Amino acid sequence: MFIVGIDIGKRNHEATIIDQKGSIVGKSFSFANSITGFNRLMETVSRITNNDVVFGMEATGHYWLALYTHLRKRGFAIHVINAIQSEALRAMYIRQQKNDRRDSFIIADVIRFGRFCETSVSPPDLYALRELCRHRFYIVDSVSDIKRKVIFAVLRDNSPYYQAITN
Repeated sequence: MFIVGIDIGKRNHEATIIDQKGSIVGKSFSFANSITGFNRLMETVSRITNNDVVFGMEATGHYWLALYTHLRKRGFAIHVINAIQSEALRAMYIRQQKNDRRDSFIIADVIRFGRFCETSVSPPDLYALRELCRHRFYIVDSVSDIKRKVIFAVLRDNSPYYQAITN
């Protein structure tokens, strides 16, 4: 079994592949947060193994969702963990470097040990509904703000009380 640890970034992700013993297979590599980058990840993984591969990544903002969705559609086992869990493992190492290459290795190691609590990932329909509700709230809030500004502008220009205070 091989484990691919992925450190998620806004534009680029960093991946490290390890075996069951924790040895790094090949070099860590960076790939873009795009379909081209995803294809590069798949090519690199398929050169090492075509089956028995597990992916691990941290839930970082929303940047991990596209990669997660592509991997899920392909039928891969994916473990999404909280960054606090990988931070705890990093603390065990003497040299506590913080860089993307090291982070992707630590994520893979957390998955290899199997001592993690998986982040719950909402089904796509529920996630879409949540985003729609957030967007609706934003629009309602914006409309309320615009109403307040219009009322203030009308009162400012037409109210004798406002003009008496400002003069």
